[in-house]
Amino acid sequence: MRCWTLIALVITCLNLAGCFERIVEQTDVFGDVHQGETYSPASRMIDDWYAVEAIDEQTFAINEPKSSQYNTSYLIIGDKSAIMFDAGSGERPAGSQSMRSVAERYAGGNPITLTLSHFHYDHIYDAATFDSIILIDRPEIRSAIRANTYTIGPWEGLDMNSRSLKVAQLVADGGVLDLGNRKLDVLNLPGHTTESVVLLDKGRNQVFSGDFVYRHFGGIIAFAPGADLDSYKRNSARLLELTDAETQFFGAHGIPRFGRDWLMLLDNELDRMLKGDAQYRYVTHYLAPGIPWRVYQNGDLYIYTTPVLDPSLFWSKWTLLTLIIVCTLSLYLLYRMRSLNHGRAEEKQM
Repeated sequence: MRCWTLIALVITCLNLAGCFERIVEQTDVFGDVHQGETYSPASRMIDDWYAVEAIDEQTFAINEPKSSQYNTSYLIIGDKSAIMFDAGSGERPAGSQSMRSVAERYAGGNPITLTLSHFHYDHIYDAATFDSIILIDRPEIRSAIRANTYTIGPWEGLDMNSRSLKVAQLVADGGVLDLGNRKLDVLNLPGHTTESVVLLDKGRNQVFSGDFVYRHFGGIIAFAPGADLDSYKRNSARLLELTDAETQFFGAHGIPRFGRDWLMLLDNELDRMLKGDAQYRYVTHYLAPGIPWRVYQNGDLYIYTTPVLDPSLFWSKWTLLTLIIVCTLSLYLLYRMRSLNHGRAEEKQM
């Protein structure tokens, strides 16, 4: 009995440690808006789900204000073709139009090609509805393509489902997508994930940053498999070099529009984290309740990363192997303790 009581106490302590402090409550995560509200009075509602805002005559933000992630995808149009950047959160109600159908309303008859900022579940829901998809050219992606199809697995998508995508083209880091009188530089900027993509429109001085950097919505996530703090810092510095004080940034969560000063703050705080100057707290993040993530805060900026170890080591096979060994030994010791207690009880009865 004592053995199982001990196990229950350990589990309870771990849960209490994970819930020690909830600095991001559901009422706070959206910044200056509340879930369900549109961030722009100029938005046009479609199906009581999508809020479409014209950034300019050829650029549209397609927001999902009622989604738990407050997602925004982007339609970027040239004279000959258009790019859809991300494909929806996956929370739209049954019977509502797909992200592709909404985008076609604004594309002016131009063919639309989908490009994903990364492979997490809340950015890929309607991806399979697109006939043409461009992915970033990375060795692990290229080698996994079969018959022009790439399958996003549960580990990549942080979901229970796999999704098969029809790949029309792979584009290398630094490659250019020519939409006709409008060009987009494609940047592979690992940090949030290895396949993270940022689109840079030099002509309009616009950056579409996906989850690499966004403002509001609780904080920057650097704890998922594929996250890497060293890469995050290198690539935030790279993006700073490619932009200036007048650049407009458009992120994938929260109120999408923000300035370069937010990227500068992220870059500075990542530097402090890597130098060991950051003071962390352990908190439970609402995206993964019960797991005590480390969080570093400076004002409105929160950066969440993995417990104890940096993500690249935390998610490594060696950490997994160590965890299996520790758990196995712990179970064995508990079993031995139970056996000894049982033996002593029998001796007393004799």
